Amino acid sequence: MNSKLNVVYVSAEVSPYAKSGEMADVASSLPKYLSYLGMDVSVFMPKYRRPEIESLPMELVCSDLIVPLGESKVKGRAYRTELGKYDMYFIDSPKYFWREAIYGTGKGEYLDNDERFTFFNRAVLEYLLKAKMPVDVIHCNNWPTALIPVLLNTHYAKKSHFKDVATAFTLHNISYQGEFPAESLALTGLNWHYFNSNELSLNGKFNFLKAGIMYSDVINTVSSSYKKEILTKKYGFGLETILRERKTAFSSIRNGVDYEIWNPANDPYIASNYKAESLDNKLECKRDLIKEFGLSVDTATPLIGVVSHISANKGFDILLESMDELLGMDVGLVVLGQGDETYAERLLGIHKRSPDKVAIKLEFNPFLTHKIVAGADIFLIPSRYEPCGLNQLISFRYGSVPVVRATGGLRETVKAVSADAQTGNGFLFKEYTSQALLGALREAIRCYKKTHLWKKIMLNGLKEDYSWENAAKKYARLYQSSLNLKRGG
Repeated sequence: MNSKLNVVYVSAEVSPYAKSGEMADVASSLPKYLSYLGMDVSVFMPKYRRPEIESLPMELVCSDLIVPLGESKVKGRAYRTELGKYDMYFIDSPKYFWREAIYGTGKGEYLDNDERFTFFNRAVLEYLLKAKMPVDVIHCNNWPTALIPVLLNTHYAKKSHFKDVATAFTLHNISYQGEFPAESLALTGLNWHYFNSNELSLNGKFNFLKAGIMYSDVINTVSSSYKKEILTKKYGFGLETILRERKTAFSSIRNGVDYEIWNPANDPYIASNYKAESLDNKLECKRDLIKEFGLSVDTATPLIGVVSHISANKGFDILLESMDELLGMDVGLVVLGQGDETYAERLLGIHKRSPDKVAIKLEFNPFLTHKIVAGADIFLIPSRYEPCGLNQLISFRYGSVPVVRATGGLRETVKAVSADAQTGNGFLFKEYTSQALLGALREAIRCYKKTHLWKKIMLNGLKEDYSWENAAKKYARLYQSSLNLKRGG
């Protein structure tokens, strides 16, 4: 296995600079661990107008990046900043990226996302070409970067710089596909013979995600359970047949957690540091969380934490349906996240009715995420589907017991608690209903009231190891596979 690879990692979001979901966390951690293996890694993302980005010291490395877009040429710029073990490159275009959100607001997606991300894909390739940057593998993530493999095999196929460059494409969530009108194909400069059911179209639309699946050398997703699910009609969202056709190039690598960032023993954002031998210190984190969110519950009351994109896919429909019964229990609830405006307004309404027990903050806030995962007793993830899930892995690390729906990576990593808690690290429910969710929470609360039992469940979670080291080695092997396929090895 060649550890000296030059890897270009491309993502529409990288935490903490821009985030809508777990892909951003992966994009901030995996490149670092790849670099620990000796790889030369460069991360590319759009230059959004965010304070987290604007505050970075960066160098303008290309002031006249000319990007073909349909029949036009659009000017952009590229900046570079050093982030410890790897460099990050920002593709700049105020027209496309100086906006309130990444993909759209709570009211809907931006109508020009096809143009924005076609520009981004092609701008990355134009910069690599212009800068003559050494590259062996380009790692693309989700639909916003899915055109890179297509472009490499079409417009850039005869460019000697890209002759031996392989592509890896990670499917973080197949439900978001980048579906656009057929006319959007014109933005790529490709002719219409590519718009057919065997290549770039699906259900009469230009489908970015399908394009990436069809043209990448290797494809992977983020847990073996999710891989099995998306090969079925129920969870494949129309792409299951295509994925089955590419089964020899399709694998799974479960995400990891960056234990350099997520470690209660030295976490600078929490009120009191702790580890397995000093779990009593977690109580101080609970007091701090109650104070931070302005709740009136005492520390003996079970405190439930939720950190999530607010949407039906993440289970907020059944959570809201269960709220009356949930509030009838002796619990506190803190919710942190952004997303669907309708659900957000309903959550705020519940907070106004029960401010002593329910607290809602509609924001993406890494600082508060640390406080919640450290201070909560129960970490709730009621997702309709969940490709991998990082929050349950983080909650193990912090002794916050997960209550999850048995789907995707949640089913793979959360093991049901046994009666005596000799085994098991959390609680699961199978049916996607509010009553199933409430049943799992009731069982968790029943166990919480048995102090010795609850501590054993917490310790079971703390023993889990979901660090990035092993996952990064699997990605290294995936890259080598992509190169073997590309170069005929």
